[in-house]
Amino acid sequence: MSKTIGLIAEDKSDIDVIHEILKKYLKFGSFRVKKFVGNGCGKLRNKCDSWTTNLFDSGCDFVFIFHDLDRYDEKVLRKTLEGKICHVNSSNSLVVIPVEELEGWLLSDSDALKKVFGLKAMPTKIYDCETISSPKEYLRDLIYKMEKKRYLNTVHNKKIAESITLENLRRCKSFKPFDGFLKDRVCA
Repeated sequence: MSKTIGLIAEDKSDIDVIHEILKKYLKFGSFRVKKFVGNGCGKLRNKCDSWTTNLFDSGCDFVFIFHDLDRYDEKVLRKTLEGKICHVNSSNSLVVIPVEELEGWLLSDSDALKKVFGLKAMPTKIYDCETISSPKEYLRDLIYKMEKKRYLNTVHNKKIAESITLENLRRCKSFKPFDGFLKDRVCA
């Protein structure tokens, strides 16, 4: 039976990354994705309640709201987002807040970075990638420093997500609730 998963995220590259991660849990053809893109965090926060309602009304079985932590207080941000969606099938929705940006998760897999960018040397393994300040800029600078190649999140994030392993993603504290929800609820 096919599942329909709703995704709400700040930008299209985040949706692409999440879709690739979902493929690691669910068989090809066993799910489809409906989405809303905030084009920034302000619109996402303001519209996530109506978007969540819309996604469930249009047949989504589960809805995930992704909001980068950036410089927000995690408890306050989570309470705000969960408060906006609590009236809408909250048992089948989850707020996911990557520390500091979703790109932090992508830094967890040196092998994926080497493969995607065709790096000659292996990037240094980052054991706690969620401690990296501005991971998107860190990734950009790392790739340029190693190979003089340009990193574009709109192009490369999806490719990194295709190659990343769940084992490496699971080292990210902010990934664990999403991982657990997928294993316990979506894949059950």
